[in-house]
Amino acid sequence: MALIGAGVIILCVVWAITILVCALLLRCEGPLTYLSLVVLTIALLLTVVLWVIFKQDQQRKLEGGSVVCDYSVVGRTVVFAVTGTGLLIGLLTVFVFHLTVPRRASRLPPWSSVFE
Repeated sequence: MALIGAGVIILCVVWAITILVCALLLRCEGPLTYLSLVVLTIALLLTVVLWVIFKQDQQRKLEGGSVVCDYSVVGRTVVFAVTGTGLLIGLLTVFVFHLTVPRRASRLPPWSSVFE
């Protein structure tokens, strides 16, 4: 059985939590809405850091002169495909939700020209 690696599992968990937090913060108003941007930025930075570490590790293995056989490529591909599909379905659902959300009525200010 092929191992998919701890980095892939960490990325899947990080992005699942990021999407969940962003979905929970959709209806918030005020400065709390910017928290989703902070969470997305942290997840993106963590992804880039893990990618750079992975590439440096692969370079070190290749410089050693030994043959590197990657048997876990099928497992990683399946995890990325399932996670990517879930991400696209979630983003499409959020987009459709935002398109179909009803507008709420609010009070007009007393200085509005509607009352004249």
